[in-house]
Amino acid sequence: MFLIAAALLATSDPPKQTGQCRWVSGRFNLWNGSSVRRIWIIGTRRVVAIRDQDADVPGVIKTYLSSGPYLRKSDGLFGEFEICALEPNRPGHMQHVRLRSAKGLTFRGRLFSPTSR
Repeated sequence: MFLIAAALLATSDPPKQTGQCRWVSGRFNLWNGSSVRRIWIIGTRRVVAIRDQDADVPGVIKTYLSSGPYLRKSDGLFGEFEICALEPNRPGHMQHVRLRSAKGLTFRGRLFSPTSR
């Protein structure tokens, strides 16, 4: 059982090197401050950020952003996110990533359908 949990955590880490991409399970939501679009990687204490000026995000994310406002931190899209490192991963620092794709999205316990909003 411990090995399964360790394997799951190992696959949930953000990409280590610039340009490296990987799928992570997480929650996408909005925060205050710089880099307001962030993904918390489930099973870790790690949060990665999508640069504010990065307009190249999947269409479903654009739909989610335009259908707000979302006032609570628990509001967010849970699912699988393909992220690519824009800078090296440094412990204790928020890493900037590019969000390439998302799948299996659920909004606070219900399926998120960009066409139903």
